[in-house]
Amino acid sequence: MERQYKVLVGLATLLMTAVLLLDRQGLVPQLLLGIATGAFVWLFCRRLGIATSQVVCCVIVATTGEIVLSIGWGLYSYAHALIPLYVPPGHGLFYSLALASSRQPLLQRHAGAITRWVLVAGSVLALVSLVAFHDTWGMLWWIGAAALILTSRSQLMLSACFAFTLLLEWAGTANGNWFWAPDVPLLPLTSANPPAGVAILYILLDLIVVAITTRLFSTAGEPVPPPVPNALDHADSQPALVQANG
Repeated sequence: MERQYKVLVGLATLLMTAVLLLDRQGLVPQLLLGIATGAFVWLFCRRLGIATSQVVCCVIVATTGEIVLSIGWGLYSYAHALIPLYVPPGHGLFYSLALASSRQPLLQRHAGAITRWVLVAGSVLALVSLVAFHDTWGMLWWIGAAALILTSRSQLMLSACFAFTLLLEWAGTANGNWFWAPDVPLLPLTSANPPAGVAILYILLDLIVVAITTRLFSTAGEPVPPPVPNALDHADSQPALVQANG
């Protein structure tokens, strides 16, 4: 595993921990939190060779989703703002984390095992959440997330996405930065805080961004984004590299 990758993942963990704690206290202006997060995303992408066009696309798509799901639908709400300014670049950071993880040789060698463990862990979590918190929404979302991981040609990236974003959701809700509605608006379903299958939103985001940027690069005659290994189609010891789209 690349040393620079490990250092940057550690710094990303420290940054997001600090941002969530500062946001909870409400003592630091949202603009400063947004600038700090955006600056780190730029550094992360620059150091690990991730195209800024992909991150910009991610921020645009994610912000649109935030407006629809939070402000419009009311699935969740934030403590101190309609959409905190660190959230859009934060989505770019977590997309970059998943993509950078899928490029690590060590993780590629164990791609199949990683994906299988994610599917098992996600299923157990969804079942426990359903029984303990009546999380029917989370179970429905997990079924969708598992189906996307199984059928995607970017399984390692999506598995990494699941792991990173589930930790983020647990931290953000436990810290009181955002809250998921216990009753899903307009639907006869209930949700935990967070719902067990919440990673489906981030997985869909990653797939949409990869699809859009791959098409744009191909149309412009530019090199497509670096490929991501398919975790279940190849042996753990010899992962093949394939086109990174869903």
